Amino acid sequence: MSNPPLVPLHTLWFFEAVARQKSFTKASRVLSVTQSAVSKQVKNLESNLGLELFERRGPEVALTEAGAMLLECVQPMLLALNQTVQSLKRR
Repeated sequence: MSNPPLVPLHTLWFFEAVARQKSFTKASRVLSVTQSAVSKQVKNLESNLGLELFERRGPEVALTEAGAMLLECVQPMLLALNQTVQSLKRR
């Protein structure tokens, strides 16, 4: 039996930033990358999941139901990951 493919972790950072900023452009500024890089990573995540995570509304975006469910899981996970990395760096 094969394991299902894992969601690429880096795409979750892009997803979380767009969800928090409600904008691909604002997320690109926060992440210090181009807007097209953010868009590409979110599209990769959506393709990987087979779900739309955002409703595009001009310059702003809103989470779909699936996006809101994913964000509930992703935000605490990324926070815990950041905290663990910071603790390891202080050793």
